[in-house]
This record gives sequence, structure tokens and C-alpha cells, in this order.
Amino acid sequence: MSDASDTSTLQVENAPERDSWVKRYLGDFRPVRVLGGFVLSLLVVLSAAGAVTFFAAAQFQSRIAELSLNGAPLTIWRVDQFREDFKNWPEAIRKLREGIAQDRINLAKDKQNNLVLAAEQLNEATRLAEDIRSLKQKVTTASGQLTSISTTSPPESTSSVSELLTQLELLLSRDDLQKQFGSELTEAKKRYIENAELRATVETNKAKIKGKESWIASLQEQRQDREQAAAKLFGDSSSTTAPELVERILNVTAELSSLSSVWGGAVYTVALWTNDMVVLLLLISMGVLGSALNLLAAFISNDQDSLSFGEYPLRLAFGAVLAIVMFIIAKAGVPVLADTGKLAGNAPLNPYFISLLAVVSGLMSDRSMVAIRGVASSLLRSVGGADYSPRYSRVDLDGALKATNRDIGGMARLLELDVDDVQKLFSGNDKVSPDQQKLVSAYLGLPLRDLFSDLPAT
Repeated sequence: MSDASDTSTLQVENAPERDSWVKRYLGDFRPVRVLGGFVLSLLVVLSAAGAVTFFAAAQFQSRIAELSLNGAPLTIWRVDQFREDFKNWPEAIRKLREGIAQDRINLAKDKQNNLVLAAEQLNEATRLAEDIRSLKQKVTTASGQLTSISTTSPPESTSSVSELLTQLELLLSRDDLQKQFGSELTEAKKRYIENAELRATVETNKAKIKGKESWIASLQEQRQDREQAAAKLFGDSSSTTAPELVERILNVTAELSSLSSVWGGAVYTVALWTNDMVVLLLLISMGVLGSALNLLAAFISNDQDSLSFGEYPLRLAFGAVLAIVMFIIAKAGVPVLADTGKLAGNAPLNPYFISLLAVVSGLMSDRSMVAIRGVASSLLRSVGGADYSPRYSRVDLDGALKATNRDIGGMARLLELDVDDVQKLFSGNDKVSPDQQKLVSAYLGLPLRDLFSDLPAT
């Protein structure tokens, strides 16, 4: 018991101390490594920003595609056209309504003022006619002459006043009558001219009132046309759109307007691109992000066998290409990482699935390559039929044995065949089974792709 206790105590005392987190994560300070860490962190941030931008644009396009207008799916470009229309038409309709209401108030005031003016003009015309008739009677009495015009009936219009003024001018041709009644005649003429001008003003106001009535009617028609066009979403359809659909379209147009001010309008600009372009860029950015995260994890773990700094761009590009390949396989309906029934060629694109597929492809590039090889193998097997798996030799047997320092007898014993059968097997015209391919590859230490081919020699 004592010896065991002493041994455990000695092991605890001799146990190495745990390194600090600075040393574990940064290791020995090397300027190139520190620079590589900063560059890798910058790549992660840039790829994440691009992924966010493309994901937001793709998600926005998918939401718009769920809306249907006049029996057809709504597009981002139609919504962008609505954005300016919806931005202006409520304010325009409101201004039209306020303008019509104000014009009606002004029209009522103009009518009232013109009625008062017309009444004043009529009263003035009546008084003027009576004063001229009285003046004529006084002149006639003073001159002692008879007139053929009856002075008992008042004039019925201003034209009679004009005739009376002419008659007064004839009566006042005598100097004595001119001196006695000339000033009154001049005042009557002045009043007559003012009354004529007042009557002309009344008629002008009537014409203006009619013009304003026509203008108000035109504004009402314009407002009705705008409201009907808004109800039909500025289309040529004869039926109005459901209010809830109009409200949903208003919401997406408002969201599109807000995107124009986010990140300098980057998301708004990308959202106006075609959906295929946005999806491909989303795949690339997510694939680069997955590879960058993989490289960052290897960098933090301070793995001595990790890739060099110069290989980082190649790994990022590899992740992007791998993401595109995995997406194409998924869209083709091959069962990789998802249900085939949900990935048919005509199925709608889901930005969440696309992002997950691309990130996983970049993050787990080795497993993705294994999955792609498996898909390619199954696909080519289904195209080539049951006879695809056996392949044909593509190398010279003697040269391969000499290069690898092997002998044909050992290969014959491994394959459990005669030496002649082995030589015939490597003639390039006989099929080699998959098991035999693996044994030959292991015996020679060469990869399968360098030893065998899908096509015979002749």
C-alpha cells in the first residue's frame, strides 16, 4: 500500500503543468503566423458579410415569390416598380382630396361674392336709369320742348339708358342748358361707364366660376382614376385586388425601401439580381465561409500538421467549388444530405437549406468529397449497368512489377490465379473485378485510377 501511494504521489508531482491559453492558442510567437491569423480572421468576416448579404437577398426574393398577382407570381422587379408608385400615390391622392376641398370652398366664396356684385350692379343700373330719366325730364321742362319718348315708363335694360343719354346730349346742345345741366350729364355718363365695367366684371366672374367647376370635376376624375389604379395595383386587370394582398405588397415594398439604406444599399442591389445569380453567389459565399471556419479551427488548435499560409486561398476556393457541386447534386434529386422528394428539379429553392448545404460542404470538405465520389459511383453504375464495376487494366504488368520491386508469382498467389491467367488479366481486354482491383492496388502500392480504366485497350 505504501509503495503504491508513493508511486501515485510521484506521478502527480511529475505531471507536466498545463500551458496557458496564450501559449495554447498562439503558440510560439511567429510574425508570419500572427499575420496569417489576422488575414484568416479577415477572410472569415468578409465571407460572413457576403453570406449575410446574399442570404438576405435570396430570402427576400423567396418571400416575394409567395405572392401572386393576376394569377402570376410576383417578382422583385415588379415590387421595385411599385415602390416608387406606392411611395407617391397616397400622398398624391391626399393632396388631390385637399385641393378639391379647398377649390370647392373657394368656388363657393367666388359665387357668393359674384352674387353680391351682380346685385350691386343691378341696383346701380336701376338708380342710374331713374336719375337719367329724372334729368331728362328736368331738361325737357327747362327747354319747353316735347319729346316723343315716354318718360313715365322706366327703362328695362341698360340699352335704354344709353338712348336716354344720347337724347340728353341733343337736348343740351343749347349753351344755357349745357351750363345748367352739363355737370349732371357728365356725372351720369361716368356712372354709366362704371356700371358697364361692373357688369363686365360680373360676366367675367361667371366665366371663371364655370372654369373652376370644370377644373374641380377634372380633379375628381383624376382622383378616382388614381384610386382605381391603386386598387388594381397599376395593372390592366378589370378587377380590383384584394385589400389584404395590397397590404402585403405594401409591406414588401416598404421593406425593399428600407433595404436601400442598409449597408449602403448592398442588400437592395443584390436583391434586384436574378435568382440564379443570387443563389450561386450564396453558395460560393457559404462554401468559403465553411472552409474559412475549418481553417480557423485548425489555426486555433495550433496543429503542427496544418496547412501552410499559402494554401489558405486554395482551400477557400475548394470549399466554394465543393458547395456548388453539392448543390447541383442535391437539385438533381440524388439523395445526399437531404430527402430526394424535397429536392426535385422543379422544387422551390430554400435559402436555409442552400446555406446549410454550402456551409457543411466547406466545413467538412473531406466527407463531402467522399459523398460526391459515392454519388458519382452510383450514378455511373446506374448509367453503365451491372457490368460497370469490373474495369480493365491500363498499365504494362512487367513495368509495374519492376517499378514496385514486386514479382508476378506473389501477385498470382494473392489473386489465387495462375501466372498465365494473371498475364491475361493485365492484357487490357479482360475485365478485372472490384475485389481483384483492390488486391492489385494494395500489392503494387499504386492508386486504382493509375492501374485501371473504364474502357478496354482495344
